[in-house]
Amino acid sequence: MADSDNILKGSISSASYSMVFQIVFRIVSFSINGIFLHNVDKQILGITNVRLLLLFSTILFISREAFRRACLSNTRNHNWPQVINLIWLMIPNMMLWSVTFCYIWLNWLELPSEEIVGDYKFAVYMTGLGCVIESFAEPIYLFSQAFLYVRLRLFVDVVILITRISSMTLTVLLAPEYTIQAFAWGLVAGSSSLVLLYTLYFYFQFKKKKTLMKNRELHPDDPLLLLPFDSLFDFLPRKIEGQSFIGYELAQLTWGFFTQGIMKQVLTEGERYIMTIFSVLSFAEQGIYDVVNNLGSLAARFLFLPIEESSYFYFAQMLHRDKPIDQQPKEDVQKAAHVLYVLLKGLTFLGLIILVFGFSYSHLLLSLYGGRTLTDGPGPLLLRAHCVCVLLLGINGVTEAFVFAAMNKAQLDRHNGAMAIFTFIYLGLAWLFSWFLGGVGFILANSVNMALRICYSLSFIWNHYRNSGENPLRGLVPSTTQLFAFVAAFLVTAWSESSIYQTSAILHVLIGGICGVSVLATILYTEEELRSYLVLTLKKKLGYKQE
Repeated sequence: MADSDNILKGSISSASYSMVFQIVFRIVSFSINGIFLHNVDKQILGITNVRLLLLFSTILFISREAFRRACLSNTRNHNWPQVINLIWLMIPNMMLWSVTFCYIWLNWLELPSEEIVGDYKFAVYMTGLGCVIESFAEPIYLFSQAFLYVRLRLFVDVVILITRISSMTLTVLLAPEYTIQAFAWGLVAGSSSLVLLYTLYFYFQFKKKKTLMKNRELHPDDPLLLLPFDSLFDFLPRKIEGQSFIGYELAQLTWGFFTQGIMKQVLTEGERYIMTIFSVLSFAEQGIYDVVNNLGSLAARFLFLPIEESSYFYFAQMLHRDKPIDQQPKEDVQKAAHVLYVLLKGLTFLGLIILVFGFSYSHLLLSLYGGRTLTDGPGPLLLRAHCVCVLLLGINGVTEAFVFAAMNKAQLDRHNGAMAIFTFIYLGLAWLFSWFLGGVGFILANSVNMALRICYSLSFIWNHYRNSGENPLRGLVPSTTQLFAFVAAFLVTAWSESSIYQTSAILHVLIGGICGVSVLATILYTEEELRSYLVLTLKKKLGYKQE
């Protein structure tokens, strides 16, 4: 199998396993938040799910995201000793940012009420400690990602999920007054498990490799023999004879991703930063917003995010960011364009399905999940607004994954400037809209932000493929038949909600099911490539031999 096909296969496997994990994680989180709504004060919900998780994600993203993106670019040509040396610079970077943000969280931001402020301060310190502990797994983690240890990542993620969720659930049910402390201990325990599991796994992998080396002729194709490392000591920084300590170009790329990453983090978590810094919502209101926000972004998190991560890895291996497109292998250019076309088409369909059916079933979902706590007030409107935003989120994730993989250093710098402008526009709109519209204002501002970023990415992709004969952006435009099916389903389900839902929720659901089947049938009928793929897959499952 060609090397590019191996990369695509690994990317698809990574996306599949990540989706499975994200689905499990969101289902568990969904259930836990339901328990929280009935057993924990909403102020504590806002502190743990918004304030402390924002601290945790901020430290991790600012400290390591740039290293991850740079070190996973074109791994086939890596000088791994230099890469490992570069990754180890992330650890003091993590320590610096942990101290900085913990200080800000304790001294610059509004503190909770007196009865829980002590637990809050303890949790802030423990959150910073958990981030520092997790950084020590980064050299092994990045190595495992580069060599497609997909199942290992899934296993570790599941262990961390179980560790953190079980401690929180038991505490909420048995001693809810210690919820904040349990949250902090769960973060530290999860980070420690991450370091331990990755270290133990590769210890035994290298032990197995030594055995294979003694009988190499019996196992010439074993993937372990292709690993450039032979021991855990190879993950430690060291001097390289005749070479610089780190690769200059990779360091430059890391810096470019770092400056761009700050903007991306602000854009990703912008509403939480505004809530936290300007206190436009109380801790209790933040808790309710977070619950509804998590429901509204389920698709974005367990479907779109894994696709974005895996597509970036694929495009980063297939494209050469420092070469014009006419100087790159034609086959790689065509494959990357086709994959982008398929991804855009699939994500457009997913986003439209969520928009069409989410609009008419938001109230029902919130009623089943949280009762009147969520349906009384802006909850249904928040969820409907999310359905619009989800469509934009899916498209933006893949287009930016392609852009970040294809841009050279100068283009990344220009993109950073555009991201800075988008950041100011988004933050200004979020602050302005939130004063008048509350939580809905955050979602509206984010939708405008996503639209601007999509336009910028589409412009780059259009220019990138302009003279190549490829046009992957066709995937964004459904056919007339498909659009008709979506519009008809939207009108029917909206009528059902206004006329039938109040008297028979079951009938309302049945009508939605019929409309959903009709939309899917229309897509299958009009998409010959998708239909052929599904038929071929079904035949393989049933044991038919391909002629």
